[in-house]
Order: sequence, then C-alpha cells, then structure tokens
Amino acid sequence: MTASSMKEYYKLLVFVFLFGYAGTIWGGLTYYIGIPLGLMNYLKASSLQIGLISALFWGGFALPQIFAAYMSESKRIKKKFIAASLSLSCVGFLVAGLYIFATGAANPSQTITVFIICFAWAAVVAGFYIPAYFAMAFKMIPSNKLGQLLGIMFAIEYGGIFLTGPTMVAVNKHFPTPYNYALVFTATFVMTLISILMLLTLKETEGEVVKTAPSFGVYVKKFFKIYLEDTSFTKFIFGKWLMSGHIIMLAFLLTYLIKVKNYSDPSGGWFTSLNGLGLFIGGFTITKIADVWGPKYLLITAQILAIIYTVLAWLVPSSSTTIIFIAFVVSGMCQISDNVGYTNSTLFYCPSEDKTTYCAAVNIGIILPMIFLPIIMGKLMDWGIISFGGTFTVALLMMVAAIIYIALVVENPKSFVAMKNSK
Repeated sequence: MTASSMKEYYKLLVFVFLFGYAGTIWGGLTYYIGIPLGLMNYLKASSLQIGLISALFWGGFALPQIFAAYMSESKRIKKKFIAASLSLSCVGFLVAGLYIFATGAANPSQTITVFIICFAWAAVVAGFYIPAYFAMAFKMIPSNKLGQLLGIMFAIEYGGIFLTGPTMVAVNKHFPTPYNYALVFTATFVMTLISILMLLTLKETEGEVVKTAPSFGVYVKKFFKIYLEDTSFTKFIFGKWLMSGHIIMLAFLLTYLIKVKNYSDPSGGWFTSLNGLGLFIGGFTITKIADVWGPKYLLITAQILAIIYTVLAWLVPSSSTTIIFIAFVVSGMCQISDNVGYTNSTLFYCPSEDKTTYCAAVNIGIILPMIFLPIIMGKLMDWGIISFGGTFTVALLMMVAAIIYIALVVENPKSFVAMKNSK
C-alpha cells in the first residue's frame, strides 16, 4: 500500500473507532447483546420480545441489502450514500432516548413497543450502508493483506465497544434507571453524526464503472442467479446457517445471566465491553489464519471458540464473575473470527472488482436462521416448551454440526487458492 492509501486507511480506522464506541446499531451503546437487552429486562419483556431484538438486529443487517446494493452498485464514490443511511438510522435512537426522558418509562409495555419500533427503524435503515461500505473498504485494502488489515479494522471498531463498560459505570453513577438508558441512546445519535463527519473526510478513490441493471426486477434475477450457479458459494452459505447456534447464544445469554445467575440489568454494558475486548484481541491475532490457511479455517476457529464460551457461561456450575467475564471475551474472539472469515470469503468468491452485489448476496443468504431462530426459541420459552438449557443445547449441537460440515464440505474460494499458489 502507498503512503497515501495508508493515510486514508488510518482515517477509516478513526471512523470505525468512533462508530464502534457509540454508532447506531453497531456501536457499544446500542449493540444488541448488551444495553438494549438490559433495558428490555428492566421493563420485564417476554422471551419473545427479547429474541425479537436479535432478530431485528440481524434482519436489519441483511434484508435491505438487495435494494441497497442495487441503489449503490453504480455509485463510484460510496461515502455519501453510507453517510445518508447512518444519519437516518440514528434518528431512531434519538426518538427512543427522548421518549424515555419524557415518560420515565412509566408504562413498561408501551415503552417496550416504542423501543422495538425505534430499534427496528435504526436496524433496517442502517442495513442500507453495508454493501457500499464493504465495497469502499475493499478499495483501500490489498487482497494479500485482507485478513490482517480487515482484522485490525474490526479490532479498532470493537475496541471502541470496550469503552462501553466504563461509560456505563459513569452514567449509572449520575443517572438512575431508566434515564441512564435515555442518555446513552441520545448520545448514540450525537456520536453517530460525529463519526459520519470523519467518514466524509476520506479521500475515496473512484471505483470502476458498473452498469446498473435496467430495473430492480432484473437486478433481483441477477442477484439470485449467484445462488443457483455458484455451488461453492452456496455450500458456504449453508455452513453459515449452521453457525447460527452462536446467534441463539448471544440472543439469550444476558437474559439467562440476569434471571438465573442474578446479574444486574446494567451489567449489560460491561458484558458488551468485554465482548468488544475479545473482538479487539482477536482482530490482531487469530484473524491472520485467513491469510495463511484461508477463510474456511477461520470459520472453523470461530465455532471452536463459540463452544468454549458456551461451556464457560452455561455448563460451568460456578457463577464466578471472572468465568463469565472470560466467556464474554471469548465470545468477542468468536465474533471477530466469524466476521473476518465470512468477509474474506465474500471478497474471494466475488469475480468482480466491485463487491457490492456479492456482499449483499452473502448477507441475505446467511440471514434466515439468524432472524427466525431467536424468535422461535423465545416463543417456545414463553410457552414453557423449552428452557434456557434446551435452547443452549440446540445452539451447542449446531456449533458442533457447523465444524463438521465446514471441515468436510466447504472449500476455500478458488481465487484464494490461486493467489496462494501463485506465490
């Protein structure tokens, strides 16, 4: 990389740090496994409503992406499109924060409804930025260093999440519940706008000219053609379906710790922080596996780490805070391995320099179990058909099945193999 491109990469790292600390949906103050679930538990939400937060997070991440990719595919400069999406998204948290400030959450049922609507808005609108964002990032990072530099980028972003813990300590000291939640949601709106200003200072190089499909319908046909014709890609997508056991765990883990192991609601801030620490550590260490052996083996690593944190948080009989803290750090290392593994796969499966469509194809393709499984498991728990133990058993079995399937069936992308063989 040239000195000029490295300068822009470093500026991108500043953006992702600010966004990781308190950006809309993906920031530490709004990330679905922590503070939002802390609020929902404070309001005595049902298991279905708890699961819905995870479903909305992942649904918002993926479902808008066909249209988002169609809208942004032909834009040679992506940053303005990204900025518009994030600006509109963070309004949802401003509304949620102001509502809680105004009402004091006096009506818990109504507050749950308002927050779910605001969270859904924020999640779905934020999802529009993702194809353009990864296409922009791929222009800045050479393929032979993709695992390492993407890992660093994710590490810096989630290093910002680590600040959630001390931030919540300070907020909880001066603001009683639920006003502490109102403050962090309002702060998310402000911090997202600040991070967007940093994004707009990037000197983004123009991408190649991509001819947009003549209509959205034609684009959708082009989009789904990928699944029908690229069999290696489809095998990878099914492997990611099996990896959704990890998503089930994160959807209900904090609620389990609050209801069964008697942790406090605001502790969600600390658990998000420790998850961020694991993401930070993993970004500088284990993500290099993708560059050496390929993304397939990083995905296997992610599932091994998922089994480890599941055992620590659930099967170890001790309720020691140290063990739970370690579990959340390992959960972050699991997530960074998953994130970098599937992002690397996306790049190397894609035959074009423009990554927008394949980014969307991956994120749409992997999403169905990530949306529906938390809702289904939550409803089954509300009905008394299954317990936390049963839910976590399903998650653990899926993790084991994912390791076996990826090891035996999924292949490293051909372009990655070709790149390694050319050295």
